[in-house]
Amino acid sequence: MCDLLTVRPELTHRLPAAETRRGRAWPSPRSWEMTVRLLAFGSAAGSSREVLSMLVRGTVGDGPGVELLAAVDRMDLPAPEDLLADPDAAVLPERGDLRQVALDAVVSAVRSRPTRQRWDAAWTLMAHALRTGSPDVLVVPVTTLVSLRQPDWEVPALIERFEGALELSRRADRAAARIPATARAGRR
Repeated sequence: MCDLLTVRPELTHRLPAAETRRGRAWPSPRSWEMTVRLLAFGSAAGSSREVLSMLVRGTVGDGPGVELLAAVDRMDLPAPEDLLADPDAAVLPERGDLRQVALDAVVSAVRSRPTRQRWDAAWTLMAHALRTGSPDVLVVPVTTLVSLRQPDWEVPALIERFEGALELSRRADRAAARIPATARAGRR
């Protein structure tokens, strides 16, 4: 919660402008303190994510509550460097949105320090992700990883496993390129 409020200080205290909304949940230091306590007790009691969501949104409001829950989810993500260090043993999140964030973070880590070893490790991780989860979350990370290839790096043999994801990306690009032309033709 402290990280969220450091990044988004305007969420620390936001009194609703309309008096009718002041009777509902809104973020203030007092409501954030209640939120921390509710999260702690709810988590200790083994409450479901749905219950925790209702507790949080009921104290600080829907928008700030959703942001806090997203931040809490991201705290549990594996570190990109750990995933690159041992991609075959990687434990990726089950939820698709969190899996996508973890894979995107790995690609960003490779982009920030591009070496052949890191690039190969990222491909091994993508293959692991393909074996253990839904392929749709791989479209963006795989496409971006392809673009990071240096001329002297051989294309890994396992890239053929991603043909479906890469073809989907190419079709989406072609469709996006046609939209402006179609929109202009429709205005005439």
